[in-house]
Amino acid sequence: MSKLSNERKVTYYIGIGMMVFGFILFISVFFQVANLMRDPFTANKLPSFTNPIIGFILIAIGRIVSRIGAKGAAGSGMILDPDKAREDLKPFNEVKGQMLNDVISNIDAVNNITKPAENKEIIKVKCRLCGTLNEEDAKFCKNCGEEL
Repeated sequence: MSKLSNERKVTYYIGIGMMVFGFILFISVFFQVANLMRDPFTANKLPSFTNPIIGFILIAIGRIVSRIGAKGAAGSGMILDPDKAREDLKPFNEVKGQMLNDVISNIDAVNNITKPAENKEIIKVKCRLCGTLNEEDAKFCKNCGEEL
């Protein structure tokens, strides 16, 4: 079983750290408000709401960074490269019992079926009476009904 690279692990943990720090900043306003409510007459300053805004932004950025660390740049949707995405998802595929390989192979099979045949020769039969092109195995003309 292949392991995640150290860079991806570090990226994941940096993202988690950013989310934790952002959560602490976000929740700090509640403690400031609780302190103000405990003794409203001695408090001389209203709580600042910049910390929760910065905290919320850090939570969002931390989520993106941790997702890149967990799934890789291609698996997270940041890079649209199918080959790189397959490589990034390889550790998770092995954990899931190769289920992703089955899905990917089915998608490849469907893509091969839906592609038109490139070298297939099309033969048409021209009606002697009206000149309409008919399918090769037609017995009668689709325009005038004349026997071919």
